[in-house]
Amino acid sequence: MATEKTDVVIVGVGAAGGILAAELGKAGMKVIGLERGPRLKTADFNPHDELRYFQRQELRPNAKRQPVTWRPNAKVRANPMSILNYGNQAGGGTVHYGTLSWRFHEDDFRARSHTIERYSAAAIPADSSIADWPITYADLEPYYDRAEYELGVSGKAGNLQGRKIDGGNVFEAPRRREYPLPALLADQSGVLFEAGARKLGYHPFSSPRAILSEPYHDRPGCTYCGFCQSFGCHVGAKSSILVTKLPEADATGNFKLVTGTMCYRVNTDNSGRATGVSYYGPDGSDNTIEAEIVILTPFIYDNTRLLLLSRTEKFPNGLANSSGQLGKHLMAHMMAKVFAAFDDRYVNVYMGPSAQKHTIDDFNGDNFDHSGLGFIRGSQVSIGPADLEAGPIGTAISLNPPPGTPRWGAAYRDFLAKYFARYGAIVAQTENLAYSDQTIDLDPDVRDQYGLPAPRLTYDWRRPNELARVEFLLTRMEEIGRAMGATHVWRAPLGPGAPGAHHEGGTRMGNDPKTSVVNRYGQTWDIPNLFVIGSSTFPSMSGFNPTLTIQAVSYMSANAIVNRYKKNPGPLV
Repeated sequence: MATEKTDVVIVGVGAAGGILAAELGKAGMKVIGLERGPRLKTADFNPHDELRYFQRQELRPNAKRQPVTWRPNAKVRANPMSILNYGNQAGGGTVHYGTLSWRFHEDDFRARSHTIERYSAAAIPADSSIADWPITYADLEPYYDRAEYELGVSGKAGNLQGRKIDGGNVFEAPRRREYPLPALLADQSGVLFEAGARKLGYHPFSSPRAILSEPYHDRPGCTYCGFCQSFGCHVGAKSSILVTKLPEADATGNFKLVTGTMCYRVNTDNSGRATGVSYYGPDGSDNTIEAEIVILTPFIYDNTRLLLLSRTEKFPNGLANSSGQLGKHLMAHMMAKVFAAFDDRYVNVYMGPSAQKHTIDDFNGDNFDHSGLGFIRGSQVSIGPADLEAGPIGTAISLNPPPGTPRWGAAYRDFLAKYFARYGAIVAQTENLAYSDQTIDLDPDVRDQYGLPAPRLTYDWRRPNELARVEFLLTRMEEIGRAMGATHVWRAPLGPGAPGAHHEGGTRMGNDPKTSVVNRYGQTWDIPNLFVIGSSTFPSMSGFNPTLTIQAVSYMSANAIVNRYKKNPGPLV
């Protein structure tokens, strides 16, 4: 067994881990990063290949070798999921994601107390475990700003220090300055969506994206190639961790990345202090890294699984689980869709990046009055392709035909041939509530290629609050489709209840060690030198994608480790 020693070991070098590696390395700390997949280069993403990256999911975990199982409730056996929507290489999901880079609203951080103040406690479903964050928007605003400028985010401000600006998101929380880069060019679907939404009195704007709209920090601007989400960027215009923070970490001389690894245990001593991690190397060898600080930043399944796998006599229910909250409060976005198709014009959603979309925030968070609606919280609504990618394969898989048109045969062929370039998908990315019975644990029946238990998700979004919200939004989206001038408007079928996109929860952050796993900096209550950072710590979600908030929290946590913990190791209060 090979053993190395370092100041810090980071498990998972993606949206959070890459930032922490760069920031801690710049502070003079020796850092080793463990990554399950390879470290790719920009040149590896050329030529584009829809089969390789979309159909075969090459930039994502192999669902057979690294299975994740799902069941709607604890009474049934879980089955392996066929597609895993997160990263499997250095840079994580930021290599292939659609780049949407949102700041959360102010009320997203206090969804429970805000709801009670405006509608009373009775508005919150009795079985929901939704909770306030231990941090506020004001706490994160400087770190949101830093992430946008250091990584490179394109957009248009809608609230500059309290001054509302049409053309940006007028519902956003105040920001100190404009985005570092102008918004990407609008595509035809965005133009049509903008006109239709304004006709209905809504406030459309160009979504903020971690894609360079023009050259920035020695990287070129977007070429609008059309191969973006599910693909790596062939010119480096996508502001992934791969091309932003990992080179910074390398430049410190204090960072070492080990790829092809599988971390299977966080090691602790008799006092309960973390001493490092054990991992399998790419050659199958069993290795140990001894470290003063252990930071877990992989996807939420693996955060929870690793803590459960690391149980000891002192921590029989998993590390950092004295609260009993480990693995609980799983959340995910449910993507309700309405299709709008045109007989008299082309829309061409396959052209340009899939995230090159327009959005309305009118129905997100608590931006509208929920009185008498039968649900709380909301969704941002955007226009784009049917799924993650708008090429022929992606469209054939994801563009559900309208009622009366079969999914096979000559009629289906004719439908695709006519509407491939003549449709847009209006999507509601719904903010689903936390429930304590929606969990991640270890599957007793399914194991991965290393013989380790697979993460098991117990989750069903189909609850009264969520169903009422989806129905409300589907109706609004149908209205928008008609206002856009579409010839045909129809709903996509709803899913079976499985978690959708942007999973959050499992290692909740909070102010009370009795009801949370980590504090505001991701430091575990039980083990002060063990940190968990990423969307697994979110106490509630938002209608927005979590990546920019993960990155802002990572900057905040890195600042606390460098300027406080490094000088005085112990609980950060």
